[in-house]
Amino acid sequence: MKQAIQAETSNEYQRIFDLQLENQYNIGNTTASERKAKLKALKYAIEVEYREKIREASFKDLGKSSAEADLTEVFPCVSEAKHAIRHVKSWMKPHKVSTPLSLLGSSSWIKYEPKGVCLIISPWNFPFNLTFGPLISAIAAGNCVIIKPSEMTPHSSAVMKEIIGKLFKENEVALIEGGIEASTALLELPFNHIFFTGAPSIGKIVMTAAAKHLSSVTLELGGKSPTIVDETANINNAAKMIAWGKFANNGQICIAPDYVFVH
Repeated sequence: MKQAIQAETSNEYQRIFDLQLENQYNIGNTTASERKAKLKALKYAIEVEYREKIREASFKDLGKSSAEADLTEVFPCVSEAKHAIRHVKSWMKPHKVSTPLSLLGSSSWIKYEPKGVCLIISPWNFPFNLTFGPLISAIAAGNCVIIKPSEMTPHSSAVMKEIIGKLFKENEVALIEGGIEASTALLELPFNHIFFTGAPSIGKIVMTAAAKHLSSVTLELGGKSPTIVDETANINNAAKMIAWGKFANNGQICIAPDYVFVH
């Protein structure tokens, strides 16, 4: 019975992947204006339409206050969207570069093209921020995207699924909920690019799976973050900043101060 359910689930993931694979060139050929319109719609949903739901989900999943949800989830996504809206047209333009002497008589250009179908696997500590941030970049670049958020933040995942379902057809952007089995099944598919945020141990698994299909990867991994306080520091200010950096989001930030070197 369990194997039958897993097979059915894998077939559903394959179906969505195939829809996006078929649609990737339509999305890749969209204009800057069309991509801007999508980004503006996503920005409005995050900043206005679903802001209260984002706050509620952040509190239910992580105990975040409304102010902290705005600071760590809403504002970074809105800022990312604004930046992409402002620059996507110039990003899409071919850039003229110098031509080697061996190719005298010709001209050379760098033309930026979409990756195709991308997978975003996001973590639980900043569920909206670290899901919509990469998604905004993927939309600006003209990609199709499948999103797998963390199973540890179910309320946040439900809100994100609602937003994605309202703004996009599944042959362009789809969000899949589930646990490790969902991530494992998705990693078997030949994505053109995989964006993963999380622990180095899982990053190795993601990179191994990507290598089988020669998929490119972006790995945003946690690590050790030393803080250096030298003889020029204002100790009171340094202490306040280090404390804020360590306790923000209950310390669950990959660049939170991990240890301190003091002069």
